[in-house]
Amino acid sequence: MTRSLILTACTAAILHFGLTQNMADEKPDPNIPGIKAIQKVQPNPSVFKAAKQMKPLVIRSREDASKHFSKKALDALTKQVNFKQQFVLIFAWRGSGQDKLTYNVAESYPEQIRFIHKPGRTRDLRPHVKVFVLRSNVKWSAK
Repeated sequence: MTRSLILTACTAAILHFGLTQNMADEKPDPNIPGIKAIQKVQPNPSVFKAAKQMKPLVIRSREDASKHFSKKALDALTKQVNFKQQFVLIFAWRGSGQDKLTYNVAESYPEQIRFIHKPGRTRDLRPHVKVFVLRSNVKWSAK
C-alpha cells in the first residue's frame, strides 16, 4: 500500500513538472528554474570571436541570433525560444577536452543562476559551445 502511494505521488509529480516545463505559452512557473540547455542547435564558428569562456554572448532577439546561426539552426532556435519572454546565452571557448561548465540555481524568485567553469587537466585543445535559454527576469553571473 505504501509503495503504491509513493509511486503514485512520484508519477504525479513527474507528469506535472514535465508538462508545465514544455508549455511555452503559459506564464512561467516559479517552481521551475528559469534556465534550459539547448542541445541540438549549434551556432556558427563566429561565436568564438564574440563570446569567451566566462563572458557569454547575450542574444535578445531573432535579429541578433541571425548573426551567429545558420538559417536552419535559427529556425530550430526560434521554435524553442520566445524572445519576448526569454534570452539566449552562448558560452564559446577553446580549452581542455575535460573542461566543464555547470550552473547553480539559487532558490529565489526570480532565480539567480551562477555559471561555474571547471578547467580540465588534459592539454588537448577542443572547442566548447554551450547554449542556454533563460527567462528575461532571471539574474545570472559567470565565475
